[in-house]
Amino acid sequence: MDERAILTDPAWLPHRYDEASDSFRFVHVPRGAHRSATFLTDDYLTGTHDFVAIPRAAIDKGSLSASPQHFVFHSAYCCSTLVARMFDAEGLSMGLKEPQVLNDIVGWRRRGAAPQDLAAVLDMALALLARPFGDGEVTVVKPSNIVNSIAPAILGLRPDARAIQLYAPIEDFLSSIAVKGLWGRQWVRQALVGQARDGVLSHRFSTEELLELTDLQVAALGWLSNHGIFARMREKYGPDRVAICDSVSLLRQPSDTVRGFYDYFGCPLDDVSAEAIAEGEAFTRNSKDRKAYSPEDRRKRLDETLSQSREEIEMVSDWVRHLAAGIGLDTAPEPSGKLL
Repeated sequence: MDERAILTDPAWLPHRYDEASDSFRFVHVPRGAHRSATFLTDDYLTGTHDFVAIPRAAIDKGSLSASPQHFVFHSAYCCSTLVARMFDAEGLSMGLKEPQVLNDIVGWRRRGAAPQDLAAVLDMALALLARPFGDGEVTVVKPSNIVNSIAPAILGLRPDARAIQLYAPIEDFLSSIAVKGLWGRQWVRQALVGQARDGVLSHRFSTEELLELTDLQVAALGWLSNHGIFARMREKYGPDRVAICDSVSLLRQPSDTVRGFYDYFGCPLDDVSAEAIAEGEAFTRNSKDRKAYSPEDRRKRLDETLSQSREEIEMVSDWVRHLAAGIGLDTAPEPSGKLL
């Protein structure tokens, strides 16, 4: 297919970055496919083997169409996918859910990419992700939480961008991990290994000390390390560019959340549009399995898990708060006033 046609059509997603050939691999993902995919990864997209590779040197960034681009960074299990789906509103905005290409760039960084090369590739990836699906639409990118290590660099490359940081209260986060069983406990260990390689752990532990941590302590340390990244970003960029919200607050009054989040990203809504989004599938269908869903369902599930593992979750929560206090880190920041 003609490369120009691909670069001018946002339905051609820059799905992967191949460092060996310094090229982007594009796959065709129209808006409907975005809507049905949980994440923009190989596990959830079809036809990813049928890609078109375009060398980075062949892409003229200046010729790409561009929309206002903002970001939702998160610490996992905090309704971030719900928020990305909330921004899938034709004529207003488009939400991109964890594009794999940003994960590839983090992986390349871990393998020793030179900072200046990494910045150039990241800049191009962001430009490709900013191509609007509709005239006047805002693009909201929700990266995977492994991208948090380069989140400050992303905002540095996009001085007009704003970011919303999402997190779940520590007890809720640990309950979400516990209910996932072995898979969830394995995931948090893999995530912590990545954070250690990225140099973003909130505390230094010896190998022996890390091996002595329980699964939920590992989860809590990763959660705390994300809070550290978030706090440094808020300090560096200030409230006009970085806001924070917890999952309990954003679910409390969906219509207020919709209005506040859209307004923060420079896309104010009238009451009718805000209510339509708040009553739509983002808030009423589970982001993973698309079954009927409500904030009450989420609360009930988390409370059930907490009651089953209360002693361990409460002990680990106290432990991580003690760690945070030692470095002056707030583990329960109030939602930014600009949001709700």
